[in-house]
Amino acid sequence: MFEGVRWSWSRLRGPLLALSLFTASTVVAACTENLEGGAACPALCPEQSEQFRDTTIDAVALDSSVGGFPALGIGSALLLANRPDTLVTRTIMRFDVLNTAFAPNRTGAVDSITAVDSVFLKIPLDTTARRGINPVTIEAYDVDTTARDTVPAVLRALFRPDRLIGSLTLTPFTTGDTIRIPINKTVMAAKIAAKARLRVGLRMVGNAGQLRLRAFTLGISATTLQYDPSTDTTYAPTVVTAQTTLPGASEDVNIAYSTYGLIDVGSPAPSPTTLVVGGMPSYRTYLRFNVPLRITDSSTIVRADLVLTQQRSRYGNANDTVAIYPLVPNATSDVSDLRRAIDLAAEGRLVGVDTALMVPSDSGQKVVNVLALARSWRTLTKTVPRALALRIGFEGAQPAELRFFSSEASPALRPKLRITYLPKSEFVLP
Repeated sequence: MFEGVRWSWSRLRGPLLALSLFTASTVVAACTENLEGGAACPALCPEQSEQFRDTTIDAVALDSSVGGFPALGIGSALLLANRPDTLVTRTIMRFDVLNTAFAPNRTGAVDSITAVDSVFLKIPLDTTARRGINPVTIEAYDVDTTARDTVPAVLRALFRPDRLIGSLTLTPFTTGDTIRIPINKTVMAAKIAAKARLRVGLRMVGNAGQLRLRAFTLGISATTLQYDPSTDTTYAPTVVTAQTTLPGASEDVNIAYSTYGLIDVGSPAPSPTTLVVGGMPSYRTYLRFNVPLRITDSSTIVRADLVLTQQRSRYGNANDTVAIYPLVPNATSDVSDLRRAIDLAAEGRLVGVDTALMVPSDSGQKVVNVLALARSWRTLTKTVPRALALRIGFEGAQPAELRFFSSEASPALRPKLRITYLPKSEFVLP
């Protein structure tokens, strides 16, 4: 029996050895094969699990700066400025409905207004935008005309000495939160007697300076025209808010033209190699991205930065720190008009895209965190472009601008996306 067993063991020794060598070779093959999933055999070869990857790509498929923001009547402030080297603006205020009667001493009786006193424009200010340590003069002109007065050239021609109806000298830096510009009471009385309208144009002259005017048409922050309906000062003043009526215009257009600004001297337009955010008139920048689907749809993105190369600007308040706000366009590719696409964009803060702070006179690489935006791309349909737009704070009411190199610039200066991501791992049998 002993001899038989020993004979059987010797008979099995060869096949067992071959089996063990085959198993070892299979394990080695499994652990050395580079499977795309990266997690095919985590217990046998953990060194094959996916690692975070960093990439910087020229992902901008389209970029452009679009001017004319904000739309007329949308902004909450207007900039009245006299800075001949960079910015000169004017402001138009329309009071098309003037009160022609009053109730004497609140008796209930109604009398016609035949004389007025203490006529002035009361204009609330945003005191954060005061510039100028030397006295300036704000001049008020009667710019009412039967000509087409929505044309800037027509209005500018009416700022002439025979139409001057008031003025106020002040030092911008020391003003309070409201200014009162006296208006000629004889002119005002004649307007009321003729049941006419008063349309006022303002400009700043003398030394350099600027003031930011509140541009609301209603509420406590609205500009008002005030006058006493009698030379007897015991009567309460009549208060009129800005409003206008243009023939055939919609209500929103009428509101837009109640108070608005004109730009005589503004910032230069962007060149093909430049993107502009802000300035006067104000620009917004639109960027459309083309990012590989293996990153946007098949990976976990843990960092995403838009890297811009800033150009130094000397325009306006170049040394101020200004906010740059991201916008998220959500229109489909059927909307080919970039202005329309930007108008329809949502505020980036609503989806977690951070606001950035920059100084116009700086230069070099600047980073905008777009992680929340990049993570949202996988949820979008193919018809919605992966895009971002940028606007400046106090758009249209501050002269600061930010300039960046566009995708038309040299490769080292172009906008880029810097992304850190973890490729998706899938369990695959070896």
